[in-house]
Amino acid sequence: MQTIIVFIVFTIITQTVSQCDKEYSVELKNRMYKGVKYEPHEIIVDNVTKVERGCVCLKEVCAKKCCPLGQAYNRELKICVEISKPFNPPVYREYQLLPGYNATKELHFFYGKMNCSDELEEIRVPVAPASYNFHLRTDGKLYVKIDTSVKVLIYDASKYCIDTFVSDTEEPHLNALICFVPKPEHNNYTMSSSCMLISCFFILLTVAVYAWLPELRNLHGMVLMAYLLSFFVGFLFLATMQILILLKEISEDICIVLTFIVYFSLLAAFFWLNVMCYDIWWTFSGKRAHGRSGSQNKRFLCYAIYAFGVPTILTIVLAALEFSNIPLHPLLPKLRLQGCFLYGNSKLLYLYGPIVILCVANLIFFALTAFKIAKIKKETKMLRDKESSTHDQDRKDTQRFTLYVKLFTVMGINWILEVVSSFYPEADVFWQFSDAYNVLVGLIIFIIFVCKKKTWRMIKKRIKDYQRSKSNNTQQEINGNNRQLAQWRTQPDRTSSLETIRTTDGDRSSRSNKSVNINPQ
Repeated sequence: MQTIIVFIVFTIITQTVSQCDKEYSVELKNRMYKGVKYEPHEIIVDNVTKVERGCVCLKEVCAKKCCPLGQAYNRELKICVEISKPFNPPVYREYQLLPGYNATKELHFFYGKMNCSDELEEIRVPVAPASYNFHLRTDGKLYVKIDTSVKVLIYDASKYCIDTFVSDTEEPHLNALICFVPKPEHNNYTMSSSCMLISCFFILLTVAVYAWLPELRNLHGMVLMAYLLSFFVGFLFLATMQILILLKEISEDICIVLTFIVYFSLLAAFFWLNVMCYDIWWTFSGKRAHGRSGSQNKRFLCYAIYAFGVPTILTIVLAALEFSNIPLHPLLPKLRLQGCFLYGNSKLLYLYGPIVILCVANLIFFALTAFKIAKIKKETKMLRDKESSTHDQDRKDTQRFTLYVKLFTVMGINWILEVVSSFYPEADVFWQFSDAYNVLVGLIIFIIFVCKKKTWRMIKKRIKDYQRSKSNNTQQEINGNNRQLAQWRTQPDRTSSLETIRTTDGDRSSRSNKSVNINPQ
């Protein structure tokens, strides 16, 4: 676990380190450029001329223009041509246009087309007409929104050049060249969403069994149902998100809403799992409440406030950081820049970070509980009595502890697979194994908590009680009708009642005959 934490921190730190080469450096005079002094770690030496050059992008915000100032890029001839129109592209801070922002004065522009990597199979292509939703940002990066999806591409100065484009068939217009990787994006959304929906079925079936059986609707059963329902909602909306992405029927707003729902639900599930681990430790700590349902309800309410409250706060923090005007930083969520859900550093920090902390806490609770169980067994070894209610309660609690350990193991494996999958997105075989395990999660939970002899006996008993209750209700209804009939037969005015019926029928008959005689035809 410590290795994972160190790896997460190392990944975040290393991705924020800037690099400098000759192409993105400037020649220094007395280690000065534009009146700014450069430190030794900001200087490189030209291997040919042995001249010191400064990494200007460490001092200023760098951007790249395809042609020098006063020239435009001819897309058909692929050369730079003279143009009288000044170059002043609109610049955005995050998602807001900055009126009056002079890009050529505020940004340090390098000139020339960028070199795309053959090793990465990048090709140099213009952004438009594939997408007209692109702009330059105050951090010098190029924002490109893919029109056919919610995905956003961010290019630094080494992967794009922006300029005024001209041709014989078009008016001068702003466009950009980017290093684009045409290789299709690898995802297994079809299998992944199908697997999660199947898992949702078994999870919901487990919840239905616990809700139907009165013996399981105690505090521990309620906590388990809350955990399973949170997990169910997370899986269901994550599968919905993936299906909409496959159908290309998802917008940015829907994506953001689904992201917050999935994020809250998954965190809530792990916090409820933490509640289970705490509760089993609390049970064996000598503070067991044999009690009234009132105290059980209060404990469940406290658990719910914690398990739903903390994820709510974390979700609000995530939303606040996403929609704030804080300058773009590697540690911000950047949901709208990454497509649907969390990716990269955001996923490590905002999702995996809390999960790691909860898993460490759960392991501590399990260790303390196991130690306490071993101590109880040792102390009561000579006093055990199979008829003892205390011994029966200890045995039940120990069985519940075993179930929780199994559940934690199942979910721990699922979480480890998820983490590894995110670091190796190209490993299709591993993704298929991970997706198949998503089916097993719901199935294994169903087997652990439902497919037991004790639970089946409860189900059979519940069915028999229902059939017996239905049979008793039918018999009571029959007996009630028989009593009413017997009472009516023994009433002293039964004869007069019959006469009344006869008289009424006779009146009806005479009125009917009269009505017939009125219309002889």
